[in-house]
Amino acid sequence: MTPARAALLSALLLFAPLTRADTYAVDSLVPPLELPDQHGELRTLDASLRAIVFSRDMEAGKIVKDAIAKGGPTLFERNRSVYIVDLAGMSPFVRRWFALPGLRLRPYRILVDEAGARTADVPSVEGRPTVLVLDDLRIALVQHPKDATELISILEPSAP
Repeated sequence: MTPARAALLSALLLFAPLTRADTYAVDSLVPPLELPDQHGELRTLDASLRAIVFSRDMEAGKIVKDAIAKGGPTLFERNRSVYIVDLAGMSPFVRRWFALPGLRLRPYRILVDEAGARTADVPSVEGRPTVLVLDDLRIALVQHPKDATELISILEPSAP
């Protein structure tokens, strides 16, 4: 391999993680992802889902945790929803010894993307969770609730 080709290949590999598809938006189709839950059991996102709740940072996770405290541990299950966390921003040490053991204590299912690659296309707003409301895995609505009450009202439209 010539030095020029080697340099080009190195540059492509270096910047490859920065180039990705557009983020999910209304009318995007979410592929049937398979992710482990906090106990390591693989789960597949399928057409039966009505919503995906996603968090990439601790502040967004706190809003979700508050919603569970208000709405109960079956909030996601009874609304055909799933909660996914992206732990890629954490060091492997913190993820292994603190984050995952803490998630395992929660009484509701949490899907985990440790590397962030499977959820890279989910839009996010710092400090807020993302809610993708689905219709047969097609995104009907994208919202970033500011608090637990707003998150519950998205998941349970008939809630006060």
